[in-house]
Amino acid sequence: MKEKILDLVRISTYYPRKILDILLYKLYLERRNNWNILDPYFKKPVLIVGNGPSLNKTPLDKVDESIVSIGMNKINLIYSTSKWRPDILVCVNGLVLGQNKDYFNKTEIPLILPVKAYYLGVKPRKNILFVNLKDEERIHTNIKKSVSTGCTVTFTALQIAAYLNPKSVHIVGVDHSFVVEKGKEYDIKKYEGDDVNHFSKDYFKDSFWGLPDLDGSERLYALSNDYFLSKKIPISDCTIGGKLEIFRKGDISEITKGAVNSH
Repeated sequence: MKEKILDLVRISTYYPRKILDILLYKLYLERRNNWNILDPYFKKPVLIVGNGPSLNKTPLDKVDESIVSIGMNKINLIYSTSKWRPDILVCVNGLVLGQNKDYFNKTEIPLILPVKAYYLGVKPRKNILFVNLKDEERIHTNIKKSVSTGCTVTFTALQIAAYLNPKSVHIVGVDHSFVVEKGKEYDIKKYEGDDVNHFSKDYFKDSFWGLPDLDGSERLYALSNDYFLSKKIPISDCTIGGKLEIFRKGDISEITKGAVNSH
């Protein structure tokens, strides 16, 4: 019953929330953004780190120091088992923002968040960049103006990578494979028991999540692949055992220490 109520609230409040987001962004949050915090990350190789189970097999501690890492959502749950830390964090999902706001409120890592994070309890700080979200399947390279949400946060991360004008883009931890109960894309469900779809069993354990849209994700990945290749920016998927077939398959050795300068 609670899932149906959450779905109803999400659908019925869509337009009021959009209006609220635009007003908050234009009247308050936009002028607080200090985009200079991203200056150190331009024109470098970028690593987009997903949250799939394969991340437990990925040697993040050996990632080359010259690579700019973009982490997503609850990536902080891996900190107890890894010394690696992302350079940039992004989260656009309302459920995840609410579930992980305690961490978002204390981390000093640059955060890229939607306006709704503000009224979901994330306090504005010098390391937070609030962005204007648009529900469209389009690559926005100037994230200062707007960012497409699509149906996966990985698409948002790819737009951040595009904004940074990277030398190359690599992807890990995007397994593109989910065990789900019955339901359609975007339905809100309570995940019963240990989470087998992410690197941590606690990721959505006994929490609400939105069912994934793999077909929609593939459309967005194809758009991203076309964009980077059109700009002659190499992009590869180094996910260990990943099911995604859109990007060129790469080897994990491409991102390990000393590998970047040898290619």
